[in-house]
Amino acid sequence: MTVLIGLLGAVFGGLAGAAAGFLTNRANMLMQLRHSYDLSVRDRRLEHYATLFHLTERVPRRWRSGEEPDRAQLLAFARTFHDWYFSEKAGGMFLTPAAKTCYLALQDALIAAASQNSHGEPTRPSLAEEESRMIRHLASELRHQLAEDVGTAHPSHLRWERVDPTIEDPRVAPPTPRGTHRFRLPRYVSGGRTTGGPGRR
Repeated sequence: MTVLIGLLGAVFGGLAGAAAGFLTNRANMLMQLRHSYDLSVRDRRLEHYATLFHLTERVPRRWRSGEEPDRAQLLAFARTFHDWYFSEKAGGMFLTPAAKTCYLALQDALIAAASQNSHGEPTRPSLAEEESRMIRHLASELRHQLAEDVGTAHPSHLRWERVDPTIEDPRVAPPTPRGTHRFRLPRYVSGGRTTGGPGRR
């Protein structure tokens, strides 16, 4: 009887160990598959995001004097972003929900500002300052979100030591080395006695 109990214990113990090993291996395999998939999506997303980031140069943080686009150009900008979204590479498919929200907000603002009448003429003559500021703000928000999604907006998790500068910053006065003192030359010698500098009588 004792032998039978020991045998059953060994069998059940082996089965339990095998089951635990199977579950552990299955969890590790799923984790590796998810990790590989995330890396693949990240690499492709980075490629599409870089293209979209480059396209947003049409709406910079501030336009140079005399280079502010008219309403017809804003419509061309919206079409450029539209082509990126629905291109054969399907860039829009890789937008995260937050990035898609920023993208659609910018598109809506561009199309609204470039609205035309039935004759294809702008409904308003020139771009108002409030419209320009809002469009530039939305483009900046999109760029920040793109950088946030791919992680380039965060510092590296690796710790690096910054190398010493090879040239001193001209805006900062060089510090006085330790162990050195500034001496004041005596003004004159009278009667074998040295008179100190200003402030001593």
